[in-house]
Amino acid sequence: MTRETEYNRAKHLLSQARSGGNRIAIEYGKRRISFAELADMVRATAGGLRALGVGHGSRVGVMMPAEPQFIVVQQALHLVGATISPLNIYYRPGELAHAIESCSLEYVVLHADLSDRLPQSVRNSANSLRSAILCGTTEDSAGFSSLDAAVAGAEPVLDAQPVAATDIAMLLNTSATTGKSKGVMLTAANLAANYDATPGWLGLTSEDVILCALPLYNTFGLNQCINAMLVSGARLILLPRFDAGKCIDAIQRSGCTFMPAVPTMLQKIVDFPGLRQGGLHTLRLIMTGGAPVPAPLLQRVLTATSADARILTGYGLTEGAALVTLHEVTCDGRGELTHGRTIGRVLPGIDLAVMDDAGATLPAGATGELVVRGPNVMAGYFNAPQDTAQALQDGWLRTGDIGYIDEDGYAYIVDRKKDVIIRGGQNIYPADIEEAIYAIDGVAEVAVVAQADEVLGEVPVAFVALQPGASVSPSAINASCEILLASYKRPCAIHLLDELPKGPTGKILRRALRARLATPAVA
Repeated sequence: MTRETEYNRAKHLLSQARSGGNRIAIEYGKRRISFAELADMVRATAGGLRALGVGHGSRVGVMMPAEPQFIVVQQALHLVGATISPLNIYYRPGELAHAIESCSLEYVVLHADLSDRLPQSVRNSANSLRSAILCGTTEDSAGFSSLDAAVAGAEPVLDAQPVAATDIAMLLNTSATTGKSKGVMLTAANLAANYDATPGWLGLTSEDVILCALPLYNTFGLNQCINAMLVSGARLILLPRFDAGKCIDAIQRSGCTFMPAVPTMLQKIVDFPGLRQGGLHTLRLIMTGGAPVPAPLLQRVLTATSADARILTGYGLTEGAALVTLHEVTCDGRGELTHGRTIGRVLPGIDLAVMDDAGATLPAGATGELVVRGPNVMAGYFNAPQDTAQALQDGWLRTGDIGYIDEDGYAYIVDRKKDVIIRGGQNIYPADIEEAIYAIDGVAEVAVVAQADEVLGEVPVAFVALQPGASVSPSAINASCEILLASYKRPCAIHLLDELPKGPTGKILRRALRARLATPAVA
């Protein structure tokens, strides 16, 4: 294997197929797919993609549900050396169009059931998109090519395409500093430094059984489910979506040993009727993150698992590939969490510091912006040099999170510099919602802020001021949001005000709006 081939992300699958091809890689319902079978499916699919013009460096969006075919397509794109941009399956047409435009995607692979998400205007316009490719159908249709048909008529790709360390392996969507989604450029070296190290940091082996109830389009599912399975040789129990009862059934039926989950998933599992103490006893490891984790929830999860189970919390961000810190949750003799609310200590090979606005490093205990440096840090935002320059300064990634690091190296987050809202582990950027509401005739001003929620952590709430004489009801605003926004982004409440509060410079005061959230929402 050449040095260049070592950076191809499909190398782990090919290695597992060679060393233990008969072992089961994926269980999905009644389906059982071995590593050898998975590798053959990937080689065949890579042949079909290559026949459709996809090759080294092609920028390809993937919009598919959590099913084995997602993994097959992802690994096939890696095999031919393409750049992959996983797309949220809940994107509405306008959101998908923006993702295609902002990342200059040349191809989009969609499940046939999601074909209506791709606007006709995008297919017809003179933009970057060269081809839309459907999975799950053998027929070409207007504006779409069938991947299944291409695979049937193509020769499999047997060898991994050489990939350089600096090649962009993934383009992941996030908001950058402007609140509008950008493509985070993660190089093959970024992923090798962070993704490949993750199973070791977590202590996973080929004997583990991973329960995946996460979406596969974000870095949590990509890294701790798909990548963890391929790097460690563990078995992946894949669920099409999260359901607390089905998760418990899968854990007990398949003897799952590792479950990565956002806090709301854990909350629903421990709240599930009939879950007995120790009902999750086969789990030896749970990894949670993506949102603040309440201490009482962690204590309840510890009760539901076996005495020697480990619960890890961590901190990461898309711009840092994935994980930056880890912390094992433990209780003291009184049952209180040790180092409560910490995000943990920085992982090997990564630097974490606290800086002020001028870029000066602050001492232990001082509060400032958390900054990250290391081989995991992104190459930048795609076609967004201004955002890149703002995020990457003197080799450090400015995270936008405000916190401190204590004398023992434990890091804590106390606030966020950005206005991002984390709803059940899903990042929501107020600008996306505000743009949708501003498009409504009669709307003069909009601001969206976070409201605390016992189950989801945070939910978005919209404050709207209308133009003089305009009459727009909250229900009309909701109806427009349903058309333009993915379900998880839609405001949970709408407050109509005569005017939004502003500071001396005319800037909307979001803190003043947050103070109003005790007021009942307009129905």
